[in-house]
This record gives sequence, structure tokens and C-alpha cells, in this order.
Amino acid sequence: MKSLSWLAAAVMLSSLGTMTQAQEERRDYSPFYWSQPQQFMSPYAASGKMEQKGRTGVAAMHAVLLNEKKIMIIDKAEWNEAQFDSGQSAFSVEYDLDTDDYRLLPLETNTFCSGGGFLANGTFISTGGGERVGRTWKADPGWQSIRHYNPCQDGTCEWSEYLTGKMYENRWYPTVETLPEGDLFIIGGSTKGTAVNRDEVNVPSYEFWPPHKEGIIDMPFLNETMPYNLYPFVFVLPDGNLFIFANTQSMIFDYKKNKVVKRLPNIPGVPRSYPLTGGALMLPLDPAKNYNVEILICGGSEKMKNNAAADDTCGRINLGDEDPQWEMDTFVHKRLMPDGVFLADGTIFWVNGCQRGWAGYNGRNHDPTFDPLIYDPEKKKGHRWTTGLADTNIARMYHSVALTLPDGRVWIAGSNNVSPPDILAEYPTEFRVEYFSPPYLFQSETRPLISHVPRIVTYGQSFDILVNLGELAQAGSDPELKVAILRPGFSTHSMHMSQRYVILKHTIDSDLQSLTIEAPPNANIFPPGQGFLYVLCNGIPAKAAEIFVEHDVSDLAI
Repeated sequence: MKSLSWLAAAVMLSSLGTMTQAQEERRDYSPFYWSQPQQFMSPYAASGKMEQKGRTGVAAMHAVLLNEKKIMIIDKAEWNEAQFDSGQSAFSVEYDLDTDDYRLLPLETNTFCSGGGFLANGTFISTGGGERVGRTWKADPGWQSIRHYNPCQDGTCEWSEYLTGKMYENRWYPTVETLPEGDLFIIGGSTKGTAVNRDEVNVPSYEFWPPHKEGIIDMPFLNETMPYNLYPFVFVLPDGNLFIFANTQSMIFDYKKNKVVKRLPNIPGVPRSYPLTGGALMLPLDPAKNYNVEILICGGSEKMKNNAAADDTCGRINLGDEDPQWEMDTFVHKRLMPDGVFLADGTIFWVNGCQRGWAGYNGRNHDPTFDPLIYDPEKKKGHRWTTGLADTNIARMYHSVALTLPDGRVWIAGSNNVSPPDILAEYPTEFRVEYFSPPYLFQSETRPLISHVPRIVTYGQSFDILVNLGELAQAGSDPELKVAILRPGFSTHSMHMSQRYVILKHTIDSDLQSLTIEAPPNANIFPPGQGFLYVLCNGIPAKAAEIFVEHDVSDLAI
């Protein structure tokens, strides 16, 4: 019996060996076998992914990323689904990115169509606003109000308000830009609410917060660009001057001497400023290009008519040219009120907006644009646009926002083109939140990891962080690495005040585990305060870490 059992086992093993050999031979021709190791493939690798989850509680007229986990959302004083125990509607909340829940924040002044930015010390400042309101919701006038908010992680931080008289002038629709000195440049606006700016309410001036001794300073440019000059586009340039754009006009301006350094040619086509609203960005600043500046402005509308056609062009101007001129390009779709935000890799994600009308309430904007786009500024004209991305079915037009998050996704919220708010309107007051995950998050099973990022660095400082590139790169290989710092800015009305993306010099150790990074060389390149540090390997970003760039480590006060 033992010999028979041994013989049977031998035959079975021999058969198994034969079958294994046959199976190996089948690998060469069978469609059920891979001849090479399988590669990671995602159905979202080309389109990205759009997901809806969470509610804002208040209409997201304004939004700003406070830190790695929190977003501040600000509406005007009006009905919202988030309400205090008293029954009064909230119009500001702190949104938690981990839980998609929110915490109500009391405000005393009306934040309607206000501006915002961070001081060097980390304090967020909200400037200006609208009229007094009462009854169901209550708020004092916010025309000259200044509001301070020191971000925190423990749910204890609250608004601190200077109710009125702290700015020198009423400012409704002002622009705010963080300056190299670490204070705020506040420009333009109107003295009261208006559909479009008018001579009798125009505020053709600028001021600073904290206030400067010179007080309010006249700016004739804001008379010359009437009536389309509310929320002008402003960017700090690497030479310390400002690029300022309104209507179709732009200039380089020395705010320290109150002097026009250079007038630039008018952008061809339609006005691009509120209420014929387009979007604008200063393209990434790169030390390899000596921080050369290019400005991109896209979209707008032809006139203040409900059926006016939105614009489908973009203008791009290179300020480093001896004779800068606007290069016109397609915007792919007609789009009014677009939001343009930098993604982690320095490309630009365009979302929100509509195809007809002009910015404002109650029937002024129509035909939402549901299809987002990605613009790659490094590619040649004709090859810059990526289409076919994951779209949405939520209309996001007037009073919509978008912010790029540390994890590389984009947070999208808002849309309220009816007054009073109406959740049953054709285009309803919108409280739903969406997250767009770009294609770069679906190119690999893994993404880089970074750690030991210092909370504060000073200008020109070299600092080390640890990296784990995982399967994206092995020791001895030469991976494509990119390091950058992003400031997402204050989002409202297609504006992203103080948004900027700066590429950083870096070297990596031969073991691919330690990265030495140079902070921006000076405050003109990256004004002091908060940013988010991204490291990308072969185009795939690690989750960013919050970092503060300061003149001195003692400047940070939060």
C-alpha cells in the first residue's frame, strides 16, 4: 500500500509539473495572462474625479484656507440654513476638511462683497462690506469695518471686529493684496452698493492695514477705468512694484512713491472686471527664469445685459519683454465669472461660471459652465488646454468659490445669484460642497510623503525635510522632482487675492530620503506669511505642509 501511495503521489507531482510547464507556455499567447508586470491603471487617470460631499451651512460668497484642516466661509448678512439657537442665521462658519462639518462664527458687521488677506503675523483680515440689516438677521454696516481672525486648530478662535471707522473710506468690492512689508494694500471699491460703479460712489484711492500715516491716497487710474473697475486685479511683482488691472487697462505701479512706473497696452476684447467678470493669475515664478512675470486673464462678458455673450478668450502678457504685448488665446468655452486656481503642479484649474449675462442677482446670469479645464502655462500656444475632465451637475455662477487644498484636491462651493436666498429657484442658493481630484492623483498607487517640515523659515534660508518617494523612485535613479510653495489666496467673485505659486530651488541626497530646499530669496517673490509646501515626484504631489516665510522667526504671532 505504501509503495502504491508513493507511486500515485509521484504521478500527481509529475502531472502538476507538466501542467505548470503548459501554463507557462500559454502565457505567450493567452489573453488571460500578462506578459509584463501589471501597471497601475485608474479610470480617473485622464479625467480626474468630481465628488459631492458636505454642506457649507452659509452661502459661500467668500472663502479662505486657514490652515491644513480649516476653511473660513463668509457670506453677507442674510438667511442661511446654518442658524444659531436664537433662530438668527449665521453668515460665517469655519469648515472642517476632515469631517466636512462646520462651526458657526458670530459676526456683528455685514461682510457683503468684502475683501481679505493675511498679515505677516498669521492673522486673517476681512475688510469692508455692506449696509446695515435687521429683522430675521441682524448686522451693523460693514462699509469701513476691519475684522481680525487668528486661525487655530482647537475650535476656540473667534472673530474680533472693529465695527466702523477703521478704514479711511467706505469700501464695497475692494481688493486686498499682502505686501512685502507684511501689511495689506487695500484698493478701490464703492461707497455703497451698486450694480456697476458710478462716479458719485467710486472710491479712486488706496490705503493700508494697519493704517499708514499718509492715510488715503488718490489713484487716478480708478477714474480712468470707470465704470468696470470694482475688485481690480492686483499682484505684487518681484521688483516690489504692483501690477494693477481694471476694465481693459493695466499698469505697473510703485505704491511707495504713488507713481505709475509703466502703462501697459489694453487687453483686446471685452472688459474683464466686475460686473463683466473675468479671472486673473500671475503665472508661477521660477528661479530658473529669473522670476520672470507673465499675467494671464481669461473670460468676461460683452455688456451688462442678461443675454450678453460671455467671452471665450484669454490674454497673456510677458512683463519681461522690452515691449510687452497681450498674446490672445482661446478660453475653450464662453465663460463669465470663472475661478482660476493653481493646482499642486503649477497648472491652472478653471471652474465655475456661466455662458450668458453679467455678474449680479436675479436673472442676470444664465447657462452654467459645467466643464472644468486645466491650463498648462509651460506648453506652447495651441497645446495648453486639457479638456474632458470630470464635470459637475451643480450650477455655480454668481458668488461661487474654489480653493486648492494641501492634499492636491480643489474644494468648490457657493453660488447664490438670487436675493433673498432661494433653495427652490431655477439656479438655487447652493450649500453643497464638491471636491475635484486632478488626474495627477490617479497616476500611481502611491504618492510621495514629506515630513519634518519647519513651521517657520526666513528668506533665503536653506532647510532640510525628509521625503519618502516609495515606488516612484529608487536609490540611484534620477526622478523628476519639483518643489513649490503655494498661497491659495482669498476667494470671492472670481478673485483670488494674494494667490501666488513660487518654484523653489532644491537638491536631494543620493539616497533620495532628504531634500534641501531654499526658501524664497526675498519678500517681493513671496510676501511674508502662510504658504503650503508641495513636493512632486514625476508629477505626483505629496500632501503639502503649512509653512510660514517671514523676515524674522519672531514675526509669526499665531
